[in-house]
Amino acid sequence: MKAAVLSSTLGLVVFAGCATVRKPPPSAPPALPVVRLTVTPPSTPSGKTSPIPEQMMLVESIPSGAIIVVDGRPVGKAPLRLAVPATAQGFFLNDIEIRARFVATDANEVSRTAVQEFTLREKVPAALHFTPEGAQRTAQ
Repeated sequence: MKAAVLSSTLGLVVFAGCATVRKPPPSAPPALPVVRLTVTPPSTPSGKTSPIPEQMMLVESIPSGAIIVVDGRPVGKAPLRLAVPATAQGFFLNDIEIRARFVATDANEVSRTAVQEFTLREKVPAALHFTPEGAQRTAQ
């Protein structure tokens, strides 16, 4: 009798260690923050304001973490998605200046700023990639 109880207890211990444990599903990568630039929409004759179309632009930096400044206002750290006011055809609605500030992390480095300017005659690019040496656009 003792042997039967012992073997069944031993069997439970062995099988309990072999149980499959469910792992949580892998999490999706975090979504990039979206920064919207504010512009006062024009009024229609009825007095209501019409919505301004926006175009999304990815702003990245190498190394990542550069401080992004739009028209003198810090908006966040790269990478981020920037929603800019645009025409229905995809052109900028206003002149805009985007800067990436690369801050030195130790005494051997120098802080640097890369600047990219856009005019009304330019289409909003799909992406803007900053390095301490400058910027590169990726077309839509």
